[in-house]
Amino acid sequence: MVKNILLFGKSKPRTRTFFYFQRAFRALGHRVFWVKYAKWRSYLTSAGAFFASKAAFHFFRPDFLFLHAADMPYELFAWASERIPTAMYYDDCIRGSGKALEKVVRFAKKADLFYLTGEGELPFYRQKGIQARFITGGVDPEYHRRVEEPEEFYQSEVAFIGRPNTPERVEFIRAIGERFQLKVYGSGWEKYGIQPTLRDVYAPEYQQICGGAKVVLGWNIDNTVELYFSNRTWYTLGCGGVLLTQYSPGLERIFQRGLHLDWFTTLEECIDRIEYYLQNPQACEVLREEGFRLAHEKYSFQELAKKILTDIQSLPSSRARGE
Repeated sequence: MVKNILLFGKSKPRTRTFFYFQRAFRALGHRVFWVKYAKWRSYLTSAGAFFASKAAFHFFRPDFLFLHAADMPYELFAWASERIPTAMYYDDCIRGSGKALEKVVRFAKKADLFYLTGEGELPFYRQKGIQARFITGGVDPEYHRRVEEPEEFYQSEVAFIGRPNTPERVEFIRAIGERFQLKVYGSGWEKYGIQPTLRDVYAPEYQQICGGAKVVLGWNIDNTVELYFSNRTWYTLGCGGVLLTQYSPGLERIFQRGLHLDWFTTLEECIDRIEYYLQNPQACEVLREEGFRLAHEKYSFQELAKKILTDIQSLPSSRARGE
């Protein structure tokens, strides 16, 4: 059955999570209307954006509302939740949430379903009466793909994509740069004496980086949470990158080490694994092929969208539109 799905969320040109969800729902045959509330507010004022969002609701007649983080006024979300099923997607961990956590919890309590990308944080939310469920990140078949002949500009022994969010990350990257030909992509590195190759990375550049680097490093903002890791894990695999990532608990439940990706727990182990892959191109090709296959066959945004739709359909019938 074709559904009308109302999205609320920022476009976020680098990660583009809800852009990919929009494409996935449409590819499955559903109708989607996307409200970028912050942008509407900049054009229409807060009152105008609130009114326009309600008008869109009545005109589009959605079967359910899908919200990214807390990217709409709470009052509007509460109003919609009284009328149709609502689901919320949150792809940050508690450590990375800062002052926003209290706001996220308030929204999540109102949602029928709350999806988060760190399984280890389910108990925290469930203890607050939130219907929290684990979901992974994903890949898009058009925007995450392999580049067989990457441009010379993007070629390097090692690449890292991300910002200097923690002192540990900065020191780690500095140490790797002293041992290998490293290209860093992301803003904010200059103040630490590290010159990024590019400050901004979008999908085309991401594909080139994964194709051009012999090894792509992954580093999570919190490596203590069960099955929490950056969405760049999926984007890198989806673009055929050789991913060597910091270990997070439970990583082996999804990935096979040495087949889909590899991981490290210490700087010394990371250096050792980089040296191994630089000397073993055949091992690199295995990771490129098998990591790409796993990401696109089992963890595409379409697969995530199917799961969300199934969960929505399993809600009590009293949560259907108009009841």
